[in-house]
Amino acid sequence: MRGELARLAREGQRPSQLFLTCADSRLVTSMITSSGPGDLFVVRNVGNLVPPPGHESGDDSVAAAIEYAVDVLGVRSVTVCGHSGCGAMQALLNSEPTGARTPLQRWLRHGLPSLERMADGGRRWARLAGRAPADAVEQLCLTNVVQQLEHLRAHPSVARAVREGELELHGMYFHVGEAQAYLLAETGEEHVFDHVGVTDLSA
Repeated sequence: MRGELARLAREGQRPSQLFLTCADSRLVTSMITSSGPGDLFVVRNVGNLVPPPGHESGDDSVAAAIEYAVDVLGVRSVTVCGHSGCGAMQALLNSEPTGARTPLQRWLRHGLPSLERMADGGRRWARLAGRAPADAVEQLCLTNVVQQLEHLRAHPSVARAVREGELELHGMYFHVGEAQAYLLAETGEEHVFDHVGVTDLSA
């Protein structure tokens, strides 16, 4: 590993993918994606949220990472990875519309569109292939990946790169208890997460 890190120090980083996932300590990105040093440009935050561009409040960290990964590093793909048992999604389900706003509560407002999407009776729910979601938290975890991909597509650097065929976007759901990864397949209004096991997304 020292030799590989020495090479990366000399040559600089050239990751092929931006991997945006939750800060949950049970998510080990290298294990989920079979990746090593230099493969992934990783952004982690509570709830794997992507604030829409131009959103007030100065949440620029995620937007800056997206811009840098796409425009400077030239990544070829971006993955938004949610997971089972997400505490951020549980907090969203239990959130009160009034009361004092802590930093966590202010951050989680970027997940409110996911709640609204799940409550919209005119939309088909995101689902796992082969089984129904275990509970409302799992349903929101799946829905949140789909919604955050929409936010991602709205970022100018991403929209341009996708339009020019230089960038692919992926959704992923990692079930912690099963140690299984599911990749999102989008067909029209259908959003189905299909089991792929531990996968190499860095190739």
